[in-house]
Amino acid sequence: MSPNRIFGLALAGLFAIASTGCVSMPEQQAYNRDAHANIKTIAVLETQPTRTTVMMLNHPGASFGLIGGLVAAADQSSKQGKYDAILEKTQFEPLPYFRERLTVHMAERGYTLVWPASQVQTGKVDRGSFGLRKAYAPTQAADAQMDVNFGFVGYAAAGAGDGSPYRPTATMAVRLVGPDGKQNYYTDYYAYNNVFNLQKAVVIDGDPKYVYPGFDDLEKAGTDSVEGLRLAIDALAARIAGQL
Repeated sequence: MSPNRIFGLALAGLFAIASTGCVSMPEQQAYNRDAHANIKTIAVLETQPTRTTVMMLNHPGASFGLIGGLVAAADQSSKQGKYDAILEKTQFEPLPYFRERLTVHMAERGYTLVWPASQVQTGKVDRGSFGLRKAYAPTQAADAQMDVNFGFVGYAAAGAGDGSPYRPTATMAVRLVGPDGKQNYYTDYYAYNNVFNLQKAVVIDGDPKYVYPGFDDLEKAGTDSVEGLRLAIDALAARIAGQL
């Protein structure tokens, strides 16, 4: 599947979430560190392709039927192209950076992560709530397995106008299962800047330094805005490690 097709499907899903406020979330499971004190190595599973996205929820054009929807889509595509050009200058990619930061924060908690040869999935994977796998294969390579999946990463605005600025935004679901693939040790989901209003999510407030009243302001910030994305991803990785 082409990157544009992947992006189109993801964007359609995000528009659905934004417009309805309804999305199937995974059932949460708190982690019992004392009960799993033997876990030292964790195999991280392949994740879905992830693209840094710029998005306006509740776009004014979406209220005017098909024509308005096309206008909104064209506006979204234009903004995405402009921000892609900014990202190209920094070569920033969310998945490798998340891998780097999660490895550091998990090591601080006493865990060693075993990463797959390809962080991005190379085959077909059946996924359910928030992109987590529906089933897990057994492994002998680690004491547990971690399933992680970005729902969104990028800049998002709740709507048009100065009262709805663009902020660094990231959502992620995490599950830790046993080496047999059957025991669920931990499941939760996170929202850095909870603009999607994900109920019961572990919410992380964004850094107020990286707040842009409109897309023009975000574009003018240029590569400086990418630091806001790095902070968002690092905060997610730190909070995940802290829960384990």
